Amino acid sequence: MTSSFPEFHGKHALITGGTQGIGKAIARRLARNGAFVHLSYAHNDSAAEQTFSEFSHAGYGVQTHKADGANPEAVDAMLAGIDRHGSLDILVCNAAYQEKKGFFETDLALMHRTFGVNIFGNFHLIQTVANKMSAQKRPGRMLICSSGHGSYVFKGTFAYDVSKAALNHFMRCAALELIARDIRLNAIDIGWTHTPGERKWFSEEQQNELSKTIPVGRAADSDEIAAVAEFLLSDQASYVVGSLYAVDGGFSLKPNPET
Repeated sequence: MTSSFPEFHGKHALITGGTQGIGKAIARRLARNGAFVHLSYAHNDSAAEQTFSEFSHAGYGVQTHKADGANPEAVDAMLAGIDRHGSLDILVCNAAYQEKKGFFETDLALMHRTFGVNIFGNFHLIQTVANKMSAQKRPGRMLICSSGHGSYVFKGTFAYDVSKAALNHFMRCAALELIARDIRLNAIDIGWTHTPGERKWFSEEQQNELSKTIPVGRAADSDEIAAVAEFLLSDQASYVVGSLYAVDGGFSLKPNPET
């Protein structure tokens, strides 16, 4: 296949939550354009082994890393291992933690765990990688995978929603300082997508019903989200900084299905 984005060739990219779903789709697009992809994951060894095998057989440069994003020591150890392969040029923060509990069912332990992954984990990772890029005077490209949960109120996902809202503003604040070091940070506001994570929460029938509330009439395929991520990380998006791109099938135009 001819490379659509030759600028990725020879680059090293870390995609958190990169062994399944949207993270895997982003990694595949970068890898087929010649990037060496590092895929981190927290728990699912089987999915990691399957993805590693699939990418290796396709001839992609790939390495998997098991690390809890909320554990800074584990993240630092992972980054040290990555450094032995080559310095990072691209970072995609895709991993997230979610439990479906409303405000009164949420306790401090859930808030700490959710923010530990979605905010503090991303903060530590982005800051650490950015400092490495800056010290080496390397331009960087970073992307955060956010969600409509950060812009709209959904009943029963209190901690996750609040963390995603914080993550959106975190991205903007960080982007302003990062661009001064030639590190370009953006985020995608991801709508309903068919992924293993979503299938865990909803039956196929429920997913089909929810899809009807989206103006385009269906959920996204992971690769449709990955296509936008690929663009934002590419040189074609060189003038896009600190932006939250909605990739939601028009949901943001009609968030109330009764209207």
